[in-house]
Amino acid sequence: MNTIQACVSQRLLRKADRLFTGTIAGRMIELLQNARRAGATHVRIHVEGGWVTMHDDGRGVADFQQLLNMGGRGWADEIEVAEDPAGVGLFGLAPRETVIMSGQQQIRLQKEHWVGAPVPIQSCDPPVRGTIIRFQADGPDEAEAWASVERVYPYAVFCGMTVTTDNGVVEPADFVSGNQVFSHPELGVMVEVATYGDWPEPQRRVYERVKQGYGYGRKVMLNFHGQIVLADFRDVDTGDEQLGYLIEMTGAPTDLRLMLPARTRIVENEAYRQLEQALVRDAFRHIERRGAHRLPFKEWERARALGIQLPEATPAFQVGLLATGEAPEPVEVTLPEGFPLERCYRFDPDCPDGVETDEANAHLLAALGQLDEPFIPVSIQKRYDGYSWTRLPTIGKVTVAVGKTLHTADIWSGTLTCVDKLAITAATSDGREFSSPVCMAKAPPPADASRWVDDYVLVTGEAQEQLQPSEIWYHLGGWHDEGDTYDTQIYSFEQELDRFWAELLGPDERLRRSIMAALAAITPQWRSVKVFANGKIRVQFKDRATKTIQPPRRHPS
Repeated sequence: MNTIQACVSQRLLRKADRLFTGTIAGRMIELLQNARRAGATHVRIHVEGGWVTMHDDGRGVADFQQLLNMGGRGWADEIEVAEDPAGVGLFGLAPRETVIMSGQQQIRLQKEHWVGAPVPIQSCDPPVRGTIIRFQADGPDEAEAWASVERVYPYAVFCGMTVTTDNGVVEPADFVSGNQVFSHPELGVMVEVATYGDWPEPQRRVYERVKQGYGYGRKVMLNFHGQIVLADFRDVDTGDEQLGYLIEMTGAPTDLRLMLPARTRIVENEAYRQLEQALVRDAFRHIERRGAHRLPFKEWERARALGIQLPEATPAFQVGLLATGEAPEPVEVTLPEGFPLERCYRFDPDCPDGVETDEANAHLLAALGQLDEPFIPVSIQKRYDGYSWTRLPTIGKVTVAVGKTLHTADIWSGTLTCVDKLAITAATSDGREFSSPVCMAKAPPPADASRWVDDYVLVTGEAQEQLQPSEIWYHLGGWHDEGDTYDTQIYSFEQELDRFWAELLGPDERLRRSIMAALAAITPQWRSVKVFANGKIRVQFKDRATKTIQPPRRHPS
């Protein structure tokens, strides 16, 4: 039977100067990793004249042939098992001129040596302790990067070595704290779970730097023996909290692998899937240690299925039924001090007819009504449904009693109508009924409503004194971000609203208000003002002095 087998073509080696040039970050990672694997504790980086010199105090190079053995095995067995060191290696420097010195030997690599030409090994006098690698930087940007402690920092701080650059020192930092760590010896990792905002400064600094090339939303960072890799595990939905995961390799044998040749992503093999499952359990165990949480109910059930018994989530609710946060805001519903959640009401979204209008009116009844006892509607997100504290009585049918129409006008993006009396009544699932006069309510669109008008608002005259213009504006469409600034829009609305109130009082009220506003500028205090048809104005002040203002005889040139 004929057989075939995998092999690496010599043609691949002849293309090494194009295949493995990589990035500046990639070269930093590979060279620092090689120094660490060689047992180095200190690496010095110096840049001068476009050349980068990197000197480590490790064991040095025992076999120079291994430097150019692509994919060869030159590391100790424990490193091979734990790290699978088969990345780009020294080939990340191809095709530039490179000098390597270690012990009593040195080599100088030219372009032809990277693609298979023999390299003479020369003596090195005086001998070099550790290893020196000297290479030409690929332009000013790379030279500046190797000299910059800020650029080297993300690839050096967790590699276990002190790294000195021309403008600073990177001291090694612990990747996990050891206090709240979950151990997974079967995967060769330790996991620390914490809110991302509680990460130590080095971890957050590295994450913000490294994430620029990933685009991941999850805060999952793996320290693969000094090389930082981000991942996007499908972890736990914690609601508003953002958990972060720090994963440290222990050095034990592991099947977790990095994708070759760049080694910047995790291979999605069986060990990776086991790590995903471990992160989910660790997230729940972290929450169990802490106690209080805001997990959605489905995640609470998920934890129970994994054998982790969590308390119910801390009640999460918003007082009132209308959205707040961005201006303008609706009339506020306040929760009396000490008022228990179980005495509040949730709006029933299945209530037939006019759900949006009924929801607004239930809110306005709670905010504006004069009731014998508090009527407090609350909003609870459906993701919490299932917890005992979400099982509240609901608000059902909401009705509005409307008196005689006094004035109506199109304002902003809706129609505003003033009536002589207005009341809202809400029936609840526990058999109660809350009813009160109010100064504002939402009205459903009339049968013959224009399709261009979305909002119909009812007010009484008392609304002019009891409500802020922005609270009425909220129900008439409010601010829209595709127009002028917020301040410009609210000013325009206030002008329209002032006109509405003036027209309500009489056809000449708007004119009277305009005249009184203009006369407010006259000082000192005036007693009476007479205006003549020819333009003359006579002002009598409260101290009985008078002043006559004549119109100009002609316009100034």
